[in-house]
Amino acid sequence: MRGMKMEENTNDSSSNDLIDRLPELSETEKEVALENEALSWASSLLSENMTGLVHEERDYGVILQNISSSIVRCITVVDHPICLLTLQQMRITFGHLNAELEVGPYTVIRPLEENIAAGRQEDEASGSTGPAASPIKEIGMEVA
Repeated sequence: MRGMKMEENTNDSSSNDLIDRLPELSETEKEVALENEALSWASSLLSENMTGLVHEERDYGVILQNISSSIVRCITVVDHPICLLTLQQMRITFGHLNAELEVGPYTVIRPLEENIAAGRQEDEASGSTGPAASPIKEIGMEVA
């Protein structure tokens, strides 16, 4: 529109803030990040048939998107110590595979809200647990 100025979004400080908030890993936490199971999981995410797809680690409050066979992007992380620890471990895992887990201005830091935490009790009954568990139930329609 004429006469209106668009605000420039300078999210670099929030990107740096997130990187700064990621914990330093202990040797044990680094070892967990480099276990065969973690490396196999990361390798599967880096496969070419995963390019463009979004992968949700619901139990750990992290949502990733495969950008290429060497880049995965974190698009959401829940603001919780376990989620931030997991994200840092994932960075180590992908790095070991000569891939990059991008954490940047496009990463949304989602707050862990009390109503979400309360909803975890309901989700536990249905088998879904973790810091990012949501009280919102998925509704589907059966098609004949």
